[in-house]
Amino acid sequence: MHKYILNALVLAAALALANPAVSQDKPVDWNSLSATEQQQLASLKTKWPELPAERQAKLRENAKRWSQMSPEQQARIKQNRERMQAMPPEQRQRLQARQKQFRDMTPEQRRQMKQAYRKYRELPPEQQRRMRERFQNMTPEQRQQLRKRLQDMTPEQRRKLREQRQQRID
Repeated sequence: MHKYILNALVLAAALALANPAVSQDKPVDWNSLSATEQQQLASLKTKWPELPAERQAKLRENAKRWSQMSPEQQARIKQNRERMQAMPPEQRQRLQARQKQFRDMTPEQRRQMKQAYRKYRELPPEQQRRMRERFQNMTPEQRQQLRKRLQDMTPEQRRKLREQRQQRID
């Protein structure tokens, strides 16, 4: 489940970064939308006139970006959306809070987070499982201490720590 949460987090962050705020002075009439936009936004047809102009513009931009995605990308997003909708409300709220934390990070922090996630995904499944279990078994205080310790480390110190962990695994 954590793999899916991380995937959703990264995807949401990527979509948020790729979607700069768009502002528009006047709301757009539904009939002035292209046929493709109307098709993609059909579920909003009755609510469309009530939406603020800025929200309409964002939705149109999302529809445009959606139409430019590959079928694989669209399928992945649909799966993530369905997975999120199937989550219990508390779990969904935790995920949304994490997504907000990610959006609130500096670009450098987001880059580091994505890099760490890529490295994690490259690990053998058994090693991923052990890392997840070790983290899940920590108390919230231990997790916070670990985060703080890692944040305070230099890149060289983190590299040495990774080497030490790898030696223990081998």
